[in-house]
Amino acid sequence: MKRQIFVVLILLISVASYSQFNKNIAIEVRYPLPIGDNFINKGFDKGYLGIIDLGLDYNVIEKNGLGLGIVFNTSYLRFSETDVNLLILSPKIKLEYEIELNKLSIIPQIGVGFSSWQYRVYDIIYTDELGNYLYTSDFKQIENGLTLKGATKFVINTDKRVKWYFNIAYEFTRLEKSEYESANTKYNRNIQMIYPGVGMIWNFSKS
Repeated sequence: MKRQIFVVLILLISVASYSQFNKNIAIEVRYPLPIGDNFINKGFDKGYLGIIDLGLDYNVIEKNGLGLGIVFNTSYLRFSETDVNLLILSPKIKLEYEIELNKLSIIPQIGVGFSSWQYRVYDIIYTDELGNYLYTSDFKQIENGLTLKGATKFVINTDKRVKWYFNIAYEFTRLEKSEYESANTKYNRNIQMIYPGVGMIWNFSKS
């Protein structure tokens, strides 16, 4: 997995080195919605509850409607059955194509990148066999994975500095092999998520 991270970073640096400066950046807010047969969606029959996802989207190269760039998302979910908080950090390389339809643009997008899944439980209270308090501590576990993304933006075209859009995305993550044999199943490693959301494209070259 460290090798995959290194390759992604090298590709991003190489693309940026041979590109012209783009004046648009997209900021979006999405809702993480687990789907499929996996522990994120079906753990204890309830699964994780999506809270929020925040994203930045930037084209390093734009030409004839094609855009090549980077996207970075941070998702937050919670598993109320055991008070587990899940933070997902996911940088990706993405390719998109803009289809202009008068006042509306449709932008399909595909991407591939790395995901870091960070599970954490705060203030775990430990007691002895008699129930007497011993100490309080936090628990943290990190799993990494490879993520594939497919998405479509529906952008309202204006001549203003800011354009608004609706976005729907699907992401598939293959988590790395666990050191525990019982966890090496599709249920524990193949994670699917849908992300409906809204965003804005800001042109910071306009006055």
